Amino acid sequence: MILPLIGNPIQQNIACKQKKKCNFSFSARIDTYSPDFFVHQNNIPEYFEKTYNNIKKTTGTYSENMVKIIAAKVLDKFPEISEAEILFIMEKLSEYSSISSINHIAKNLYKEKFMGVYDYSYELFSKDEVVKDINENNSTNFFEKHNAYINTKPHIFTHITMSQGLPLGCVLDYLTFMKYPMLYGSNRLALILDKNSIKLLKKIKEESPVFFKENFLENKKLIPVYIDDFENSFNFLNYSSTFEKKVTDFTEEYALLKKTNPSFSKEKICDTILNSKNLGEIESLGFVPIRLKPPLHRKKSSFDEIVKNLNPPIPAKEDFKNMINTIAGTSKKLPVSKIEQLLLDYLNFNLALYSPASLSEKLKILHKKIEQTVKAKGLPAENIYYTVLHPSKSFGYITYQYQHVNNIPDEKIVYWKGSAHLGNTNFSLPEKSTLVILDDCFVSGNTVLHEMFDYRTEALSINKKKKDLNILFASVLATDSAISRIKSNIKRLQREGHDEVVCVDTRDIDWSKKIESKYVFDFYKLLRPDRKTFATTAIVFPYMGSDTNSPVLRRLFSSFVPNPNYLHNEVHTDDFFND
Repeated sequence: MILPLIGNPIQQNIACKQKKKCNFSFSARIDTYSPDFFVHQNNIPEYFEKTYNNIKKTTGTYSENMVKIIAAKVLDKFPEISEAEILFIMEKLSEYSSISSINHIAKNLYKEKFMGVYDYSYELFSKDEVVKDINENNSTNFFEKHNAYINTKPHIFTHITMSQGLPLGCVLDYLTFMKYPMLYGSNRLALILDKNSIKLLKKIKEESPVFFKENFLENKKLIPVYIDDFENSFNFLNYSSTFEKKVTDFTEEYALLKKTNPSFSKEKICDTILNSKNLGEIESLGFVPIRLKPPLHRKKSSFDEIVKNLNPPIPAKEDFKNMINTIAGTSKKLPVSKIEQLLLDYLNFNLALYSPASLSEKLKILHKKIEQTVKAKGLPAENIYYTVLHPSKSFGYITYQYQHVNNIPDEKIVYWKGSAHLGNTNFSLPEKSTLVILDDCFVSGNTVLHEMFDYRTEALSINKKKKDLNILFASVLATDSAISRIKSNIKRLQREGHDEVVCVDTRDIDWSKKIESKYVFDFYKLLRPDRKTFATTAIVFPYMGSDTNSPVLRRLFSSFVPNPNYLHNEVHTDDFFND
């Protein structure tokens, strides 16, 4: 099992100052955790307990004591702020911490009668000049203009494309499209407004006022939407700092605003800090957005609610046990207890489970590995660029989080899918540049070699021009076969010394040699339409379960994501249990 870790102190003893009454005084021990997997056991209750605890530690879950420690520290640092205010602040900042909060956003979009979220890819993949109308007095409908442009005009990049950071709307489009029951008969799209989209829309407005007015400001199909509290809170897309630091920094700003505005309520102060700047920018563009409200707060904030906000989707221990037992109970070949042991073996040897928190930690490690690789090649760190192969897929999600976690400047994010894909060959970067192709996982390598990026065409073009441009394939997780395949392509195309593969976690695709029973290995093989079988993976990101995961464990894996539609199963398992 891959175990992404959140570093915790071995022991913390917090005591509030005697001068102030405080209900947070206590001592607590928080154990650190070392990544490893344990050998299978025959003691099923004990094995089950260890496996479940292993999974909880993998996701970096918070306990009530951990939250109380943070509250005590902040309260001790800001004696002028009351306990009730500290709890309210912590609840406000944590309301979008879990990926489960996407359910609340999707539900509100449905209530507002949207068919979905607007995808900014057109503006991101277009050349700077595209936003300028050749004949501004004869502008066509936005969607007609969009389709006509895509079908008739080539995309030519003669320099680094405009970069303003990935708009939140791209990520939310990916997280909601085909995953929630939107109003498909509607023609309304939610134009999600955040810092990055505001920057992009400002640019469009400056370069082409008529285009902006007709296609955004007055477009009845694009309805401006602002999600209250989301962007500036401790949301599931931005774990750039710890929750403790976020609360501390916010409370410092809160205390200052309270001092200068003593008549403000705690709700008014938080709303001002979280939303006022964005809403001011939105107003200056001429938009009057629908404001999607955050989850309702209780009259009195509690530690229990904050813990619920912070923790990722994970089944209760009894539910987890019942799922294992139910799957094992369908077998007619072996006793239930034996199948339970084999299932636990499978999870411990094969499961790669990530939460927003643990994924952030992995992305920090990936960033260090990228920098180390570039440095080892003698290439300048200032010439590292990151390409988004598709803003409204997992590439967009992973790039958004990677950028925030590692504080990557906007100008380093390049919207380019390759010369072959866009039909152009003029894209250029400075000499001795490194183009990083970010992905969450390389299972077969197809995505970055063929499907989303034509590596062969790009490599041959770079070789022909004799440019010192280096490509780095970077992912959080990769199978040994994918790494081997990418490296063999690098060698075949004479790109050794230039291009490389970098990942944080690895998986041996032939994990069957670690499993005691041939039976359980056969059961978790997948059956393709061509009747060929292969061993499955067990990969669960906050937003995705791989289509190479075993469908038999769909119910179990779906308990780690916001809803079952986040899992992809395009293949069918051999029906070994109904033998």
